[in-house]
Amino acid sequence: MESWDRVVSALLLETPDRVPVFEMHMSSPIAEKVLGRSCLCYNLRKILHYLSSGKDVDKLNEIIADELIRIHLKAGLDYIRVPGAYTETNVKVIGKDLYLIGGYKYRLTNETLWLLDEPKTYNEKDFEFGKTEVNYDVFKILELVSKRVKGKIFLSFDADGSWGPIVSRPNLMLHVLRWMRTKPSLVRKIIDHYTDIAISYGRAALDFGADAIMMCVDYGYSRGPWMSPKDFRTFINPALRRQVLAFKGKGGFAILHSDGNINAILDDIVDAGIDAYQGIDIIAGMDLKSVKERFGDRICLIGNFNPKIIDYGSKKEVYDEVLRCLRDGAPGGGYIFSTSANLSSSFNGENFIFMLKVLKEKYYYPIC
Repeated sequence: MESWDRVVSALLLETPDRVPVFEMHMSSPIAEKVLGRSCLCYNLRKILHYLSSGKDVDKLNEIIADELIRIHLKAGLDYIRVPGAYTETNVKVIGKDLYLIGGYKYRLTNETLWLLDEPKTYNEKDFEFGKTEVNYDVFKILELVSKRVKGKIFLSFDADGSWGPIVSRPNLMLHVLRWMRTKPSLVRKIIDHYTDIAISYGRAALDFGADAIMMCVDYGYSRGPWMSPKDFRTFINPALRRQVLAFKGKGGFAILHSDGNINAILDDIVDAGIDAYQGIDIIAGMDLKSVKERFGDRICLIGNFNPKIIDYGSKKEVYDEVLRCLRDGAPGGGYIFSTSANLSSSFNGENFIFMLKVLKEKYYYPIC
């Protein structure tokens, strides 16, 4: 089977020739260990310095597309989460891990940019309701990757409006959680606005070659969901359902990624019609075996390998963790192997390579 066929088989809850393998995001040390050389792909610091030097942004996107394919082929991964292309050229380095991007100040921490200029307070006039134009330049990397590996390697692109744009801005999230009590109509308006944007981008990404849309939402944290199950059903689930219908109606798969312990709302998430749940955050207490027993006949499961073992585990612990995930998730099909969150801050490339080596020995069906 080609990688693409293998992933589609798992998403359709069938049993492919072997368990497909995916990694949502690698750290630069791991990407460079796989590739065997320095690279720009997965190295946001290098990318920002590249842009700050005034170099050609189109060339940057071409380099990232090429390295992305090479890394996945060398690692033997079946599925690429394609990032949005870089379009902002107004980038300045203003301090250690501090950047001015498009006039806004950001801090870089573990391959994540945090907006330092986020407002402390929000009100209705801060949202441009009704404005949903698509910037098609963000699909440049997707277009380049698709031209080379479409139908061979499975491709997804990110788009979410149900919670992702809110949880990524802590001050906004606090406002929205309070407004669920005091301004429920405004919360619905905000989520509908972000969802309209996400649907526009997701549908466009499918036209540019994506096979699936990944909705990166982070509905929870270590102790549970950010909101009560009742509030989730009231405010979030209608938007999630709308996205799922839009993406599946366009011929794509709808894959949900969430960190955190979301056991309390997982029934509602599955009822929304998603094809797959990526993450299954073991550090937050999500148990692959339990989720498989509850939902394995309805959705594909992706993840649950403990990322801490990549950095701090012995070879035996890596070996045992691979076998646990295969044992708990793979029987009967409908499972894609990956770490439970991502490896954006991991540094132990040797253990990552060893994990892949163990997989190549053990991931063929029938899983014993």
